[in-house]
Amino acid sequence: MLVLWALWGIAVLNVGMLFVSLAVSQLGPRFEGLGLLAVMLTMLATVTTFVGGFSGLALILLSDAGVVLVVSTVVLLAGAACVTAVVLNQLWLSRRISRIGRQLLSREEVLDLIGAGLVRSFSRRDGVLEVSLDPRAAEYSELWTRRAHPQDYLAFVAAADEILAEGRMIHYDDDTGQGPSSTNHRWITLAEATALLGTGKVQNFLYGGRGSSGDDRMTFRGTPTGIKLTDHGWVRHIRVTPEMEATLIPLARAAQASHGRPQFCVDGCYER
Repeated sequence: MLVLWALWGIAVLNVGMLFVSLAVSQLGPRFEGLGLLAVMLTMLATVTTFVGGFSGLALILLSDAGVVLVVSTVVLLAGAACVTAVVLNQLWLSRRISRIGRQLLSREEVLDLIGAGLVRSFSRRDGVLEVSLDPRAAEYSELWTRRAHPQDYLAFVAAADEILAEGRMIHYDDDTGQGPSSTNHRWITLAEATALLGTGKVQNFLYGGRGSSGDDRMTFRGTPTGIKLTDHGWVRHIRVTPEMEATLIPLARAAQASHGRPQFCVDGCYER
């Protein structure tokens, strides 16, 4: 009997402390540290609520139950039921989101989303076509990136090009070399790089051995020259190989002094 009273009392105490910490944590930034305390107490109260609720129920059956014991036990059992319902609902929701996320979007679905302006970008690489959706297209953030059939890539490109005339641009990319891309990845000559830098049309200038800009996964067209251009149309990036650094860095510094750009990225870190 003493053990049951102890378990019941611990549960009541933990729930009370949880409500107090939640209330105090809402008072202002002075009590920011109580946010972590509230989380820890929530986890502790979740476990002890079950134990304390059933201990209280046993005490009611085995002893003369007072009003406080009955009311608090009802509250504990109701809390335990609520926690169980929330956990089961979250598990069901997670399984549902996971199941939807594994399903491929059909061609018609993606075309409708493109027409409605709910596709931000799509890319085909490593045999996978990923479609990045506008948050308005999906209630849950886990579904903002979906997959579609890779063979439908050209149909999506055609749809994206149609809305380009309306002033809406969807970025698309293909690393197989078998389809068009709204981003131009190519090797350029020293003369081309000089011209772009001289007119202030390069946003970022990258060099150094550490830190990849992601172009290791990209296919650059043309003959390797030591100068890579990633051209999105509205923004351009140049990355140079070590053997071209001595030639290009002074030109890029001069362009920065004249136009305020490019921004330098050295070994994966941008200069301030």
